Amino acid sequence: MLSRSSHSRIIYFSRSALDKDPDARLEQETQLVRTSRRQNEFALITSILAHDKGWFLQMLEGDRDSLNQTFARISGDSRHKDVRIVEWRESPRRELLPSLELISREAGMGDIFDKYGVEEVLQRGTPTAAHLREFMLTAQTLLLSRRGIEVLT
Repeated sequence: MLSRSSHSRIIYFSRSALDKDPDARLEQETQLVRTSRRQNEFALITSILAHDKGWFLQMLEGDRDSLNQTFARISGDSRHKDVRIVEWRESPRRELLPSLELISREAGMGDIFDKYGVEEVLQRGTPTAAHLREFMLTAQTLLLSRRGIEVLT
């Protein structure tokens, strides 16, 4: 059993090095999600990943040691460039789904990206952890509601 103090959260963003061709990019995203889900589930990491207009944005939660290993793998992954940590801190509880979810404009989530001005804050390099966390949790709630799942808070 993990102690409360060992539970942590990371929020980071990076430039996407995925293919510009939409079909090739979709295949790369599918492979990325498939591999990451397997690794995250094994390491007991919960996560949500956003990919939009050449940017990745991700929030991960889990045991401090597992997050260290996972983030080292991410920052060394050739699909990410210029990885920048926005927040890395202890967290009192999990807020994310047990499985990695990918949200994107192409998957009908454009309104939420626009509402939170994700592209603009990432381009400026000035996102706050609170803003990105709210975006991610709102996107997760929207994703679940589209699947007919009510979120209780």
